[in-house]
Amino acid sequence: HEAAMIDGAGRWQRFRHVTWPLLAPAVTINLMLSTIGGLKLFDQVYAATNGGPGYASETLSTVLYKQAFVFGNYGYSTAIALVLALFVAAVSMVQVYYLRGREISA
Repeated sequence: HEAAMIDGAGRWQRFRHVTWPLLAPAVTINLMLSTIGGLKLFDQVYAATNGGPGYASETLSTVLYKQAFVFGNYGYSTAIALVLALFVAAVSMVQVYYLRGREISA
C-alpha cells in the first residue's frame, strides 16, 4: 500500500491493484462454500416449515429426504441425490473457473 501511495495511486487504484489480488483467494473459497451450502440447504427449511406451505420452500434436499424416509422411494431419492451432486459440482466448477480467472488476471 505504501509503495502504491508513493507511486501516486489513488484509493480505488490501491484497492484494485493491491488489496483485491490479496483478498481474491479468500473470496473465492468463501463464495464456493457459501454456494455449496446454499444448494444443499436442508436443516433450516425442515425445522422452520417442513417444505410448506404447500411446496413453497422445498429444496432438493428436503424432497430427497421425504422421498426416502417418508414415502420409502429409495431409488427416486437416490436419483435426486445424484442430480443434486451433479448440479452442485457443475455450479462449483463454473464458479471456480470464473473466480480463478479473476484471481490470476487481477
